[in-house]
Amino acid sequence: MTGIAMLNSSFGAAAPATLAYYLDASAQGAFPGASITTSASFNGTSQYLTLPASTNWAFGTGDFTIEWWQYMSATQNSFPRVFSVGSSPTASIAVSIEGGTFYFWENGSFTFSSVLSSYTTTWVHFAISRVSGQTSVYQNGTKLGSTFSDTNNISDSSSTLTIGTESTPAADTYYTGYISNFRIIKGTGIYTANFSTPTSTLRSVTGTVALLPLTAAPFMDVSTNLATVTNTGTVTTTASAPGLTAATTDVTGTYTLSYGNTSGRITWSTDQGGVFRNTFSGDGINAYITGGPDWSTQRSYTVFMGYKLTGTSNYGRLLNSNTGTPDWLMGGYSSKSKAYFANGTTINLAGPTDTTWHLDWARFNKNTSVGDLFSVTTAQPTGTPAYTATNSAIGAFNQLKLFSKSDGNECAAGDIAFVRIWNGAMTTAQMQAEWAAFHARVGF
Repeated sequence: MTGIAMLNSSFGAAAPATLAYYLDASAQGAFPGASITTSASFNGTSQYLTLPASTNWAFGTGDFTIEWWQYMSATQNSFPRVFSVGSSPTASIAVSIEGGTFYFWENGSFTFSSVLSSYTTTWVHFAISRVSGQTSVYQNGTKLGSTFSDTNNISDSSSTLTIGTESTPAADTYYTGYISNFRIIKGTGIYTANFSTPTSTLRSVTGTVALLPLTAAPFMDVSTNLATVTNTGTVTTTASAPGLTAATTDVTGTYTLSYGNTSGRITWSTDQGGVFRNTFSGDGINAYITGGPDWSTQRSYTVFMGYKLTGTSNYGRLLNSNTGTPDWLMGGYSSKSKAYFANGTTINLAGPTDTTWHLDWARFNKNTSVGDLFSVTTAQPTGTPAYTATNSAIGAFNQLKLFSKSDGNECAAGDIAFVRIWNGAMTTAQMQAEWAAFHARVGF
């Protein structure tokens, strides 16, 4: 029996876990529906972001889309690269704006250029879209120049994707200004004619291989790839942003978010790459964010949450379903910092009270009736859960809410960075991969 087969056998042959829901404060960039006000700031001398070398940046001769918003300073270096895979003279794909001319580079040569107007000290949206060997470049939704024949084989999978300069920076290649909502889609050119620029923060669509909201540091790739973003020179957050509102869907674009924000109790903060913050702990306040799976039929699932209590009380529900059956909660509760309670079954109400960041997984395997909780801070989760129970009644949950019961009671004071939900029970290796992607986000 192979190691994988043994794992599946001991775990009840659970079906592979598939991501169903992803609410991320970083990806929102503000409270749902509110104007975003922040972006990433590059100083033009030493600051840039990199994502590791990957086949995701090797488009071959296929379709692709690259888009972003930028606010370029009036004073620039001679050859500023907005982004680049590789470096001159052999970069496989890159964009530079030199002396007012937009250059798009493929395999070491520029294949498109266009003189720009109104491109400095203002927010501008750019998009590059290749469809069936024809590439178009757009500024604020309007095509620059003409569509051109483009059969270049973009094959470099060994160079980093660098935002703000080249993969091997030279002094005159640093970009000066701000960048927001950078997205790469492999396999689809989504723009085929002039279009109205998006009015809300970008979401993942089929083929999205990189999605960087860039609203707060530490900066995250919130695509399904969760590529590590390395910040060189300390790219910072600035109080400037394009005219976008925070999307009212989760990152997958599947679930509509709704909220109650009585007395402004819940806010969005730039802390920890972006968090939702509730300042109230107690009864009688209908402050919440909701929108996600409504799994009233029992199934295997995994819920992953990054959170920190800012105070503890006898209330403290950070994440829970509707008050009725099935009753479900996760996070701090009853003066405890770690809890998982489902359908009347307590998985954990033990452990010390604290106000530190936690990465917690609540998991239920329908095949074995085992529910367990993995709660970690500075170390990866191991194969042994922190707390566990076997009870066939644990079951599913109604649509989850952040910070409050459905009746507005038992609210928690704390920060939530993200909530991710899978249809299926994750393996330890999958949880460790999630920890590796998210631990720096919450400061460890």
